[in-house]
Amino acid sequence: MIENFKNFSAHISDDDPIKVLLVGETYCDGSFFIERKCSDLMALEYIIDGAGELQINGQELKPEAGDVFFLELGSKHKYFTSNDYAWHKYWIVFDGKMATTMAELYLPKNTYLFKNCNVKKHFERIFQLAEDDISYERMVHAVTLELLQIFMYIKACDKISNEGIAHLIRKKLDEAVEKHFNLDELCREINYSKNYIINIFKAEYSITPYQYYMDRKIDAAKMYLMHTNISVGDISKILHYSDQQYFSSCFKRTVGYSPLAFRRLARK
Repeated sequence: MIENFKNFSAHISDDDPIKVLLVGETYCDGSFFIERKCSDLMALEYIIDGAGELQINGQELKPEAGDVFFLELGSKHKYFTSNDYAWHKYWIVFDGKMATTMAELYLPKNTYLFKNCNVKKHFERIFQLAEDDISYERMVHAVTLELLQIFMYIKACDKISNEGIAHLIRKKLDEAVEKHFNLDELCREINYSKNYIINIFKAEYSITPYQYYMDRKIDAAKMYLMHTNISVGDISKILHYSDQQYFSSCFKRTVGYSPLAFRRLARK
């Protein structure tokens, strides 16, 4: 592993609004592995090249070239690179009240990986500032502006992507009406936490993904009851209910009639 970094911990004061502790560039090898039970630092890392894994607060994420990941203060995390395609990355470790406020205002809660971020120039600038022969105070002022640009970029992309993610989730739910569906599997597929997925879907459609999914199942059941002679038991199997009794209970709770009563009324 080749690592070039600057340590500024000797220059910081407790009352600094932003404290820049470390700035570096790392060419990892297959042995790269870091684990913290309760992180005493906050960091942003930009993957220039390579692939790897970040496990943080119960999430398993896959940072790769062009991605940024955020290590939250107090988080439980470990991260490591691929043996065959090791990371090359820029990173900055920082702290302070202003830094904490920026992260809270600009980064979505419980989200640690940001895909395809066009912020390499800001990390290059931060690394160059750390290398320049200037005072710590001047360096921090300039780095703060670069950090703000990174945070603002992530927030802007997140606002745009949330709508897209909500539509993607809806499409997945629509496609799964007659299939097995697991929200945890979808979370792993699109690299977002379950809480985040639920929140952005509800913000877009005013309903949770689970309730939307169950409503779509009932809509499908209505179509079968109105337009086919398929038995109630077979409809419950097609729609992957655990059993006919549970299906009938769900249907009556939503529609107000049992499946058979609905079929009779619909065909009058």
